[in-house]
Amino acid sequence: MDLSLLPNVYEFISNTYPFSKLSDLEKDAMATKIKISYHTPDDVLVDESLSGIGLFMIKTGVVEEINKSDGSLRARYSEGDTFGFTQVDKEGESDYRVVFIENTLLYEIPKKVLAFLIEKNKAVGEYFNAKEWVRISSSHNYVDDGDGNEEGEVKTVEDVCFTNPALVSKDTSIKDTAKLLGIKQSDLAMVTDIESGKLTGVVTKSDITLKAVALGMDVNEPISSIMTEKVLSIDAKENVYDALNMMVLNNIKNLPVLKDGKILGYVSTVCLLQNSELQAVYLCKEVSKATDIERLKSLSHQKKDIFKTLVNNNVKPHTIQKVMSHIADVFCQAILKIAESRFGRAPIDYAFVCAGSQARSEVQFLSDQDNCIITKAELNEEQKVYFKKLADFVCKSLDECGYPLCDGNFMASNEKWLCSFEKWKQNYSDWIANTTEEAILEASVFLDMRSLYGNGSLVMKLRQHLIETANENRRFLAILTAISTTVAPPLGLFRQFVLTKDGDNDPYLNIKKQAVNLIVEMARIYGIAAKSESTDTYERLHKAVEIGLIKEDDYQELREAYTFLNGVRFNHQLNSMKSGKPLSNNLNPELLTQFERNHLRDAFRIIEKHQKALKFRFGSGF
Repeated sequence: MDLSLLPNVYEFISNTYPFSKLSDLEKDAMATKIKISYHTPDDVLVDESLSGIGLFMIKTGVVEEINKSDGSLRARYSEGDTFGFTQVDKEGESDYRVVFIENTLLYEIPKKVLAFLIEKNKAVGEYFNAKEWVRISSSHNYVDDGDGNEEGEVKTVEDVCFTNPALVSKDTSIKDTAKLLGIKQSDLAMVTDIESGKLTGVVTKSDITLKAVALGMDVNEPISSIMTEKVLSIDAKENVYDALNMMVLNNIKNLPVLKDGKILGYVSTVCLLQNSELQAVYLCKEVSKATDIERLKSLSHQKKDIFKTLVNNNVKPHTIQKVMSHIADVFCQAILKIAESRFGRAPIDYAFVCAGSQARSEVQFLSDQDNCIITKAELNEEQKVYFKKLADFVCKSLDECGYPLCDGNFMASNEKWLCSFEKWKQNYSDWIANTTEEAILEASVFLDMRSLYGNGSLVMKLRQHLIETANENRRFLAILTAISTTVAPPLGLFRQFVLTKDGDNDPYLNIKKQAVNLIVEMARIYGIAAKSESTDTYERLHKAVEIGLIKEDDYQELREAYTFLNGVRFNHQLNSMKSGKPLSNNLNPELLTQFERNHLRDAFRIIEKHQKALKFRFGSGF
């Protein structure tokens, strides 16, 4: 190689995944071993010039793989693509030939060099793994996986926790515990077993005030009389986002921290809020305290900052969805409390229920409202008036707080979705028995339900009815499958994307409708068939594994594809926010990196394969 070309080769390697993950020394060594060749249109690589050679990387130009048997086109590759890996272990005759369509500059990594890099470097090894889901999983480095980001290591819980906790035994008096909290300037006392030193309970300042002092208890009573025994804790080595996730989802202000099974200290909202990216804890606390809609509206703008920081800090998409969903839940619950203070207590037991993405805890910035009301019994006219006022107020207020009204009017403010438990049961029975297009549309919106406020048992019983009834009618699952698989991932022949044109004639694919939703719908069908009571997409798929509907590898494929797609989606939304553009789910693949496009193809192939499997399993119920 002309040594003057080495800087160009080194730069190309440094910007091409997975070789960008090599150390500087490895890149230097690799660059010196690369062979450079130039090809003109109609040049051909075949047999000995392709088999057992190594990996070919296209610096510039276009090539096509052609089947030797019938001359059909296998694939087309262009700048940034690689080919030849499937022929590395061949000798002599190749499976296909490679034809050059344009003037092309190739970088060739010799077989021995490639084998060495695959063995020694994890990123390279995973990238060339035969399994698509392994390749996709190697594409991210989320902080939930215990790794840092490009700006530095993410803090662990140990980095931010209080390590001088108030420790008491179960026999310590309430009075002495209060004194110790004052000395330690702590909000949390941890009750430990004297012999083992293990955590057996916790008590907060609020517990002492509300459970003891306010009720006139003898403060010489042991602290065990008011302590909370079922205690959540977190390991010191976990990162701060794990603590955030646990505290937000369980509405906890103080969380014990353990190291090697022993008490290290505790993490609180105070120490978390020293990290500006963890404002979700504070926001939920302030929303819960709000007594008017104007206050909620003023707080709602913080949602965007929280989302931006979570994406910026490479937090796992599923965690982002759960945090944003919990924030949405807290807003809705606060609005319902304000509504009841305005209109009075409900005249009959009821549940305010979310549907759609919020029910699955998959809220993101383009999620609109899907909700309904289930009442314990049929309503008289006076009761209907009350609930209509309440529903209108809640839906309007949610819209004002950044949760848009549903275009399809699948909301509690629509009297059709404000009805008794028995009516809801009948709705499900009718949808499942009478599988018209309208029935399926309505059913699909409300197949995912979760109680936000009120009598949650109504929702639990309704979901049990849905699961039992749906499993008695195989035709229903077959039609759900048929509708779900009508939309295919936008992957055409020759590894190209099938694109649509928008109003400005720009090409795009809709990552929600053409990819994300397809996995959600598959998981829903598997969840119903597996009789899973969970609405979580991952948990539904895992339940399907448990009962043998799908294999563990199937779960891994769908999970990694779903994670990757949401990661691409959220980064696209973040970039739109930064540039002041309207948010959408429409992606132009040409604006993605070659690395992202390659893994997008992997994700689409996974979806395509599992849609076929779904049709095979459930599609014969017509």
